[in-house]
Amino acid sequence: YYLNPVYWAAANQITFGTDAAHFSPEAPCTRAQVVTFLWRSFGCPKGNGLNPFADVSRDAYYYDAVQWAVSRGITDGTDETHFSPEDSCTRAQVVTFLWRADGEKTASAFHAFDDVPVDSYYFHAVSWALSQSITYGTDADHFSPENTCTRAQVVTFLYRASR
Repeated sequence: YYLNPVYWAAANQITFGTDAAHFSPEAPCTRAQVVTFLWRSFGCPKGNGLNPFADVSRDAYYYDAVQWAVSRGITDGTDETHFSPEDSCTRAQVVTFLWRADGEKTASAFHAFDDVPVDSYYFHAVSWALSQSITYGTDADHFSPENTCTRAQVVTFLYRASR
């Protein structure tokens, strides 16, 4: 399912492999990687503002991506002073980043997965992602919002969002 998305991501310099011969599709994707992939898919725009995060150093590969994401309201970190770049990114976080990057558009229909409460921070993002065919859930009744998103899932979500 992720073959074309991986080729697309490599061709568009969104991500490459974990080394010269491997993509590592089942590896967990970190928050730093997800924000960097998203930033690259938008053409590496500059962010503005100061760095509010003690755990994002100026020389980190993801520094500009985090600055951009914060300035666009895509993320505000895990708390006021931490981005938690090495934490695994959940499926809920990934679709929320994508939804915010796309302007927090309202979904054409709302789908109630058993594990996506209406009052959750990611409810509208999941509904939007489903209506845009970015994801279909892990089965007919579950989105699995707390599952770690794999590299294959992240590039597939980005690929589908770009079309």
